[in-house]
Amino acid sequence: MSNSGRYVRGVLWDMDGTLINSQPFWDASFRRRCQAAGGTVTDAQVAALEGASIRRTRELIAATGVAPSPDHPTAEAIFTGMAADVEEAVRADPPLVPGARRITQTLLEVGLAQVIVTQSPRPIVEAVARALGNVFVGLITGDDGLPGKPDQAPYAAGMRLLGLTADQCVVVEDSATGAASARSNDLRVIQIGGRKHFPADPGLVVVPDLKAVTPHLLLWAEP
Repeated sequence: MSNSGRYVRGVLWDMDGTLINSQPFWDASFRRRCQAAGGTVTDAQVAALEGASIRRTRELIAATGVAPSPDHPTAEAIFTGMAADVEEAVRADPPLVPGARRITQTLLEVGLAQVIVTQSPRPIVEAVARALGNVFVGLITGDDGLPGKPDQAPYAAGMRLLGLTADQCVVVEDSATGAASARSNDLRVIQIGGRKHFPADPGLVVVPDLKAVTPHLLLWAEP
């Protein structure tokens, strides 16, 4: 295998589903808080929370009937409560994906700069970063006012933070929306688990789980 002239210096990490598994916390809090406010929560709404931006989450909150719009104070208050629930749960017992601490520490040791690029609120991201030993040089979060994935903005911001170009970075992602955001920046993607999101795209490499991610894969592997 060859890196086709790439010189990787930075790794851009998705967080939820890639480094941690906090989705059950979001799902449980969404159900509990929306139902307590008189909303009707469907399984489809809960499923749509996965990978959702802050804006999209507020839209789903409003869709349960608790508020007339995602900008209504009730929707905002419920989201704030959900974020607080998840932050508390993550702080108490970080649901790190097996292999997360090993690979991020190893990349630190070999000198690669690492950034988390996620749509989660900053306090939650900071809690995860602390749990992983503060190995990241920066964080791009859902509180930064950027369009959410699959828009190219989050990963473009990650590259700007590092001062690197697309051929100097690699992304580790699990979701189709995240992979689309990365690929719109011409970033190579290591996809964690599942079927290849874009089967005809040579810029994605699929591995079964995070434990299969190695420095060699990030630096040199090509499809």
